[in-house]
Amino acid sequence: MSTPLLDIKDYSLDIGTFDGPVHVLKGINLTVNRGDTLGIVGESGSGKTVLVRSVMGIGPKGSEVTQGQITFDGQDITRLTEKAWGNIRGIRISMIFQDPMTYLNPLFTIGQQISDVIAAHQRASGEGVASKSARRARTVELLDQVGMRDPDQLFDQYPHQLSGGMRQRVLIAMALAGKPELLIADEPTTALDVTVQAQVLDLIKSLVEKLNLTVVMISHDIGAIATIATRCAVMYKGEIVEQGATADILGNPQHAYTKQLLAAVPDIEAEPKRVAAAAAEPKTEKPVKLLEAHDLTKIYKSQSGEPFTAVDKVNLSVAKGEIFGVVGESGSGKSTLARMLLRLIEPTSGDIIFDGQNISGLNGEPLRQMRRHMQFVFQNPHSALNGRHTIGDAIGEPLRIQTNMSKRDIEARVEALLDIVQLPRMFKYRYPHELSGGQKQRVCIARAIALNPRLLILDEPTSALDISVQAQVLEFLQQVRAELDLTYVFISHDLAVIRQICDQTIVMKRGQIVEQGDTEKIFLSPAEDYTRALIESGRKTSRAANIGATG
Repeated sequence: MSTPLLDIKDYSLDIGTFDGPVHVLKGINLTVNRGDTLGIVGESGSGKTVLVRSVMGIGPKGSEVTQGQITFDGQDITRLTEKAWGNIRGIRISMIFQDPMTYLNPLFTIGQQISDVIAAHQRASGEGVASKSARRARTVELLDQVGMRDPDQLFDQYPHQLSGGMRQRVLIAMALAGKPELLIADEPTTALDVTVQAQVLDLIKSLVEKLNLTVVMISHDIGAIATIATRCAVMYKGEIVEQGATADILGNPQHAYTKQLLAAVPDIEAEPKRVAAAAAEPKTEKPVKLLEAHDLTKIYKSQSGEPFTAVDKVNLSVAKGEIFGVVGESGSGKSTLARMLLRLIEPTSGDIIFDGQNISGLNGEPLRQMRRHMQFVFQNPHSALNGRHTIGDAIGEPLRIQTNMSKRDIEARVEALLDIVQLPRMFKYRYPHELSGGQKQRVCIARAIALNPRLLILDEPTSALDISVQAQVLEFLQQVRAELDLTYVFISHDLAVIRQICDQTIVMKRGQIVEQGDTEKIFLSPAEDYTRALIESGRKTSRAANIGATG
């Protein structure tokens, strides 16, 4: 019998805190053979990322291995020196990280960054560093390998010039630079729309076959795991509670937690269960318009000086009390539109009408006062919160800026907001790194509603959250909307989420609205080919994720 490429036996790891050690990993047993594609699923805090980072030798600071070992190709790597890791990390074992914008330096070109990685691997392994032209040729080869068009031109472009899917491909190219035997993918499709997600997963599958790779992929996306993984392990509170063939685990789950995960997967085929706004006005023939956009346009200039139209003459109308969905692929103009509606970026032309007032020309104090009534919830709660400020400071910041409330009144309001978002009041003394992703997103929502706004614009508020937390946040958002009589503009690439929560929806493509109307009507009988293609991509992902429901 051949030796497993990766063998984890009785592995336990603690992290020291002021309150004593936290048992992050508890007796992990996992075997990965050459050619395997293993998926690891579990909610935030289950230990997935700590486990795979331990395999890379980059575990958290203050951690201690209390028992067990990790063996790679027959070698115990648990207590290797940093020098010994030089021949393994990035060369024989490589990792695709979750957030490309965090791991790509905005000041350097794509080509320079990959070229530097190649040079670093060559130095670490004791090889001579290849010439600049040789490293450029290898970089172009890697970019071509991951399916990037015009790789030679792409070499000189910067991260901000690429879409999310392209940046993720760049990270994959970096991970392949050392010609690894084991590739670890940490949430490689998070925040990507369904079509780009499918492309990235297809790319990873093709690389497994072409390069004879072994892959360990961690994800909160059950659909992604079902699509790519031959074997699956489910983690919960630092333990592996279930593992086996992916079809068996998802088709016939045995553990209660696995069943709970599958039940939380949003289903694009399911009938929506919306919470009606308790304080909503009685329906009339003409709904009260809260927000309108007329011929809203945003044109940027490229580096070459050529104009690029990000949003092209968009017209929309959002009624008071409704949840208005905006859906489309990466680069369709969704986020640009959202930021224009709140005047975070200035439109090139067009008008924005809020509650009957044209706010397009507002500046200074009038614009600041208007923003009390329109608030934004950003996609990534980790970057939206200042790590040096307590949760209480973060939630109270709008009150300190926009009101004359006393310190005592602000503290009381912060506690009331924590009650609304269903977080303990003692959380006001904590810092963002002490909260889970779902808890941080609730803090961002508490801050957004601090001034009693009438409109919330939510830009992908659940895309970075695991499935069970996503379901909780969506239900919570509907409850808050009903209790406070809020209106939402809800942006998402997740079609199942859009169908479940939105009353009206617009579909965007290349800066234009290609279809709009009642959400159910769009999903049941789409008029445009592009909308049909989006929905079909969503259905494929949903079907893969709902193996457990169908058996």
